[in-house]
Amino acid sequence: MFSRRTIRRPRFNMNLQSLLIVGFLTAACFTGLVATAVGMHLINKNTIGEVHRTIEHNINAARLIYEHDLDRLLFQLRLAALRLQMCNGGQILLPENPCEVQQIIGESDTDHAPPDMLFIVDREGRVTRGISNPELTAGDVTADPLVQRCLETGLHQSATILMPVEQVLSENPLLVDRVDIPVIETPQSAPLQKERLTEALVARAVVPLKDLDGTVVGAVVGGILLNNDFQIVDRIVRAIYGNEQYRGLEVGFATIFQGGVRISTNVTTEEGTRAVGTTVSEEVYRTVIEKGEAWIGRAFVVNDWYISAYLPIRSPGGDVIGMLYTGVLEATYTDMKRSSMLIFLAVTFLGVVGAFFVSWRFGRTIIERVRILKDATDAIASGNLDYKVRHRALSGLDMLDDAFNNMTKSLKDRDERLKKVFQQLTKSERLAALGQIAAGVAHEINNPLGGIILYSNLVLEDLPEENEIQRKNVEKIIYQANRCKQIVQNLLDFSRSPSGEMMPLEINRVILTSLGLVKDQSMFLGINVETNLADDLPEVMGDQSRLEQVFLNIFVNSVDAMQGKGTLTIKTKLLQRYHHGDRSVDDMETEKVCLLTSTNTVKITITDTGPGIDESYLPHIFEPFFSTKEPGKGTGLGLSITYSIIKKHDGFIDVESRPGEGTAITIYLPARDVIFPGALQPQDIENGDIDCAGIVERNN
Repeated sequence: MFSRRTIRRPRFNMNLQSLLIVGFLTAACFTGLVATAVGMHLINKNTIGEVHRTIEHNINAARLIYEHDLDRLLFQLRLAALRLQMCNGGQILLPENPCEVQQIIGESDTDHAPPDMLFIVDREGRVTRGISNPELTAGDVTADPLVQRCLETGLHQSATILMPVEQVLSENPLLVDRVDIPVIETPQSAPLQKERLTEALVARAVVPLKDLDGTVVGAVVGGILLNNDFQIVDRIVRAIYGNEQYRGLEVGFATIFQGGVRISTNVTTEEGTRAVGTTVSEEVYRTVIEKGEAWIGRAFVVNDWYISAYLPIRSPGGDVIGMLYTGVLEATYTDMKRSSMLIFLAVTFLGVVGAFFVSWRFGRTIIERVRILKDATDAIASGNLDYKVRHRALSGLDMLDDAFNNMTKSLKDRDERLKKVFQQLTKSERLAALGQIAAGVAHEINNPLGGIILYSNLVLEDLPEENEIQRKNVEKIIYQANRCKQIVQNLLDFSRSPSGEMMPLEINRVILTSLGLVKDQSMFLGINVETNLADDLPEVMGDQSRLEQVFLNIFVNSVDAMQGKGTLTIKTKLLQRYHHGDRSVDDMETEKVCLLTSTNTVKITITDTGPGIDESYLPHIFEPFFSTKEPGKGTGLGLSITYSIIKKHDGFIDVESRPGEGTAITIYLPARDVIFPGALQPQDIENGDIDCAGIVERNN
C-alpha cells in the first residue's frame, strides 16, 4: 500500500507536468502556424492593397501634372492673344514681320519656353502668320477640329491629338529629329506591325482673337510635341518619387505612350538609354488601347516587372490615342514582403522554444496559479466582487495576485475631467504668467513715470505764457505720460487680486447698476437694450466694484462694436447639476459648467448685433494688449482684466462670435449653495456623485 502511493504520486505529477509541456508546445505550435499563415496572408493582402492604393494615387497625380501642362499651354496662348490685342489699342492688327509677332507672344510668358508649334489663323481658318515656321502661309487648317470649334464658338479649346509627321514638320521643321521614332519590340509586347511612327502625339491649344465688339477675327494656334519631350515625365517622377533608388535602380517611372509605343519615358534599356520606341505588353494594349479602360496591376516593362498603372489618353472625338503610365519597381515590395514573412517565422519559432522552457520551469506553479485564479474567476462571475486572491508563497508571482485584485476595484475615472479642464488650465497658466510679468513691468515703470509727470508739470509752470510752442510740447509730454500711467494702472488691475471685500451679491442688481452708469451716455444713443433677468437667482460671492468693472467693460465694448446702431441683450439664468440619469442640456454647456466646482452656477449672457469677431482672433482676445480696434482707440487690456477678475472669482468666461452675426459673451459664476428638489448637495460633490451630463437650466 505504501509503495503503491509512492509510485502513483510521482507518476501523476510527472504526467501532469508532461501534459502541460505537451499542451504548451501544441498550443504554441498550432498558434504559431495559424498566426504565420494568417500573417502571411495579411501581409500579402495589405501589401498588394497598399501598392494598388499607392499606384492609383500616383497615376492620378501624373494625370494632374499632364493636364497642368496642357492648361499652361492654353494659358500661354491666352496671354499672347491679350497682348496682341493690347499692343494695338484693342484692335487685332498683326505686324507684318513674323519676328515681331513672335516677340509679342514671347513677352507674354517669360517663365516658360514658347510652344513647339505656333501660328495665327484668320476667321476662315487660313494661316496668316507662321511663328514657329515663318514660311507657313496661306494654308488651310479648317480640318483641325479644335480650330474649327474655336472659330465657331468663340471659346478656347485644348486637347491631345494625333498629327501626321508631315503636318508637324510643316508647322516646325526643326522637330524632325523628335518625330523620327523607330518601333522596337520587347518581350511580351503587343505586335504592332509597324517599323516607324508615322504620326506624332501633340498637346494642342487654340485661343480666339476678338475685336472690340467681341467678333471672332481669328485664333492663335499652338502645340507641344510630346514625342521625345521628357519634361513632363521627368517632372512626374520628381514630384511623386523624388530621387529614391533601390539596389541602385530608380524606384518609380513614368511614360507617355502614342498608341502602344513609348514616345516619352524615363524607363531605361539595358544600355542605359531611354526606352523610346519600345512597345507595351499585349495584355495592357488590349485593355487600355482597344477597350479604353484603365489598367492597374503587375506588368512586364522593357526588362523587368513593375506594379503599373495605365490611363488612356483620348482625342477630342473620344478615341484612345495614347496612354499615361506610372510604375513602381516590383522588387521593392516583394523583398519587403519576403523579409516580413521571415521575421514572422523567426518570431514564431522563438515563441515555441520559449514555451517549452517556460512550461518546464514553471509547470507546477502555473497549474496551481491557474486553479487559484479559476476559483477567483468563478467567485467574481457569481457576483462576489469582494473576493480577494490571497498571496501564496509560490515562486514570486504575487504581482499577478495584486493585478487581479486591483482589477476588481479599478473603475474610478478622473481622466475625463482632466481633459475638460486642460485647455482652460493652460490658458489660465499662460495669462497668470503674463500677469506676473505685467505686474513687474508696471511697478518698474510707475516710479519713472511719476517723476516725468511731476517735473513736466513743474517745467510747464515755469514756462512763460508767451512761449506757446514749448508749452505745447510740454503739454504733449504730460498727456502721453498720463496715458502711459493709465496703461500701467490697467496692467496692475490685470495682475492683482480683487481688493474689495468678497460678499454675497445679487448679480441682477450688479448688472442693472452697471448698466445705469453708462446707458445715458451718447454712445448708447440708437442702441436698443433688452434685459431678460431670471427671478430669484441665488447670490454669488464677489467684489461688487470689480464685477461692475467687468460688466462696464463688456457693455462698452459691445456698444462700441455696434457703432451707434443695434441691440444689446442681457440674460441671466441658473444652471444646476443633477444626479445620474436626470435631465441634461447640450454638451458644450455641460463641459463649461463642469469646470466649476459648485453645485449651482449663475450664467450671464451679453449679446450684441455688431459685426462679430474673426474666428482666428478668438483664441487671443483675452491676451494683454491684443485689440481689434484701430490704433489709439484702446490699450487691449479691457478683456484681459475682465478675464482676470472672473478667474479670481472662481468663474469662467467664454466668447462665441462669427463675422456678420454678432458676439455673445457668457460668464459662469459659482452661486451660493441653494436647495432645489433633485439637486446635488455639496456632500454629493465630495463623494464623487456627479454626472457632468446631468445639467438642468432654471429660468425661475
